[in-house]
Amino acid sequence: MGLQEKKAIQGIKEQYFDNYQNELNEIVGKELPIDITWDSFDMEAIKFIPSVCLQRTVDAFKELCSDTVGKEAVQESITKIVVNNIPAEGAEEKKNLNLDSGILTIEASYGGHHSGYYTDTTIREYLENNL
Repeated sequence: MGLQEKKAIQGIKEQYFDNYQNELNEIVGKELPIDITWDSFDMEAIKFIPSVCLQRTVDAFKELCSDTVGKEAVQESITKIVVNNIPAEGAEEKKNLNLDSGILTIEASYGGHHSGYYTDTTIREYLENNL
């Protein structure tokens, strides 16, 4: 990772990350850390962390936790969210959502075609089927 990427990531952390993290915590009613594997993001993907990666994840939980049943299921079953960026080539087939031992892992390509990442609806539906 070069200096340009490091500066872009620092800017995202300073401008956006805490706001999204706080919003998510408020939505789910507990601290639910988002752990981004920063080294997996290239410059093209870094640009989409706020609008695609974080926003879609928060929106999925907003819908999921809109009632008491969903909110309680999240509080009891999810302890952390891990986000990994994968290469754009073949991402549609390689992207993955996994909930295991309380950790929701989202592996997607944030810098490529929209078929390489998940919509908030897809994330929500996955969680509804796996909680």
